Amino acid sequence: MMSQLPNNEAVFFKTAKQALILLEQGGISPTPENYAIWFQYVLGENEALIKEIEAIVKNELGFTKENNSYLYNKYIVNNRGQRVLDEANVNAQKILVEALRVVSGFSKETKNYNQDTDKYLENISHEFGDNEDVKSIFKELIDATANLRKSGENIAHKLEESTKEINDLRKNLQQVTIEAQRDFLTGLFNRKSFERLIDEQMLTAKENNSELCMLMIDVDHFKKFNDKFGHLLGDEVLKIVARTLTDTLKGRDVVARFGGEEFVAFLPETPIEGALKVAEMIRGSIADKGLKRKDTGETFGSITVSIGVSRFRHDNDTLPTLIKRADDALYISKDTGRNCVTKES
Repeated sequence: MMSQLPNNEAVFFKTAKQALILLEQGGISPTPENYAIWFQYVLGENEALIKEIEAIVKNELGFTKENNSYLYNKYIVNNRGQRVLDEANVNAQKILVEALRVVSGFSKETKNYNQDTDKYLENISHEFGDNEDVKSIFKELIDATANLRKSGENIAHKLEESTKEINDLRKNLQQVTIEAQRDFLTGLFNRKSFERLIDEQMLTAKENNSELCMLMIDVDHFKKFNDKFGHLLGDEVLKIVARTLTDTLKGRDVVARFGGEEFVAFLPETPIEGALKVAEMIRGSIADKGLKRKDTGETFGSITVSIGVSRFRHDNDTLPTLIKRADDALYISKDTGRNCVTKES
């Protein structure tokens, strides 16, 4: 059975804090991948991971970059997939935000204390400067306070370094979260992210009794193009289509790479007639684009797409049925000559 990350807030903070402490104690770089490993270790549910880590410690192999990569690929990626890293990234933001708040406040208090102490000692020295006994006593106090101030400055410096490390870790976590949601080639949402987003939009459409339409878009003759001109040029075709979709779809519209040469989009609060117009704009815009080699001027012809359009039905639709009707309409476009738009039956 797939284990769950702790739902209780107190349990999470205790687990996350301990994971960060272990990273620091082991001199391990606080990357999102390493954090995911040690979060699972502290959680204590993955016995194989625990035994592997204990064996590394016992044999003094050290947590090198290679060993960390091995642990991540074996116990995080292959065992529970991207979900572990996604959830760890999202949840880790909570403890990092809290840590930054505490560090920022403590640093400010330390600096204010140093400034207030300097001002106080300067005034008191001037006031009793003519009395040698008092002057001697205050000299000792000033020396002691100077040492305390130096310690405070060292603490403030370490806190500043910790703040930087925490900020770097937050940026890494955010970047990994973004990358997990996007297709590496086109920069569009990937299928997993798309399905999550459209599930939310279907629920909203039901609650508000609003319109929602889906476009299924497929590049015509893409396999033949790839075979003839090569995969590098094929990748450029996919990027051109992705940019055109991004430029055409606006507002709350969302587009994703569904797989291979197939793209999908959903248009919230858009009736079927409006969705057909948008689909036709996409088709025409892509058809107007030609592929040309920059260094030689050689042309490779135009790109065309076929599109199927479906409308969300509030009474009985699910995501698979909505996708199937858009896909069926797409294949009608393919069967009737390609480079055209078809709406669901």
